[in-house]
Amino acid sequence: MGMSKRVESLGMEIRVSDLSQIYIPKRRRGSLGGGRKEAETEPCVLEAASTLMHLAKSVPNVEKEKSRNTRKRKTPTSSAPTRRKMVKKTEYPSIPEMSDGMRERIMEMGGREIHLVIQKQVQHTDISKNHGRLSLPINKLRFDFTTEEEKKLLDEQENKNKKGMNVVMIYDIGRESIICLKKWKIGSSDTYCLMTQWNKLVEETALRAGEHIQLWSFRKDEAQLCLAMVKLGSC
Repeated sequence: MGMSKRVESLGMEIRVSDLSQIYIPKRRRGSLGGGRKEAETEPCVLEAASTLMHLAKSVPNVEKEKSRNTRKRKTPTSSAPTRRKMVKKTEYPSIPEMSDGMRERIMEMGGREIHLVIQKQVQHTDISKNHGRLSLPINKLRFDFTTEEEKKLLDEQENKNKKGMNVVMIYDIGRESIICLKKWKIGSSDTYCLMTQWNKLVEETALRAGEHIQLWSFRKDEAQLCLAMVKLGSC
């Protein structure tokens, strides 16, 4: 046998003395009473045993090491919320009168009592398909277009949801739609919301966040509520 043995584990190489080649001298001592003499283990033997025990403890557990190396690493995910790009607030330089073409069309429908309800800048939530509504905060209206009877109807609930009412909506590209009007509490403000078919209207008019619009109200026939939307564009 060679003068040394090699211990290999997981790429580690450790060389220790070959104990079979170590000469271990023994000494004898007499027992009391002149009996048989026994061999006493020399300190070098204890030292060699201690070295082997230390090496055994230092060798890593192969199964645990393999399990740790084969464990999939989790892809770190960012916990930071995605911020929506805010619309740069701008004030439209004027409050334009309704165009002659829109007014004539309302008159042809038998419309009367024409009032400007609101002139507002379109927000991302107004054109979001997930929201699906145009919000009209009541405290920002130039004219509250609902009657007392309509207000009571919009305050009522049906199956834990606020009731709504259908209104006629016309827009400046010559089209007409039936849209649902509801009253919600958004934040601390009571807000009218135009829903149902609103997403379709946004698509047809190519409405974009940041643009300014006007919303007009009028009545026709037996005081039926109607609305007209006019795009003013950006500024």
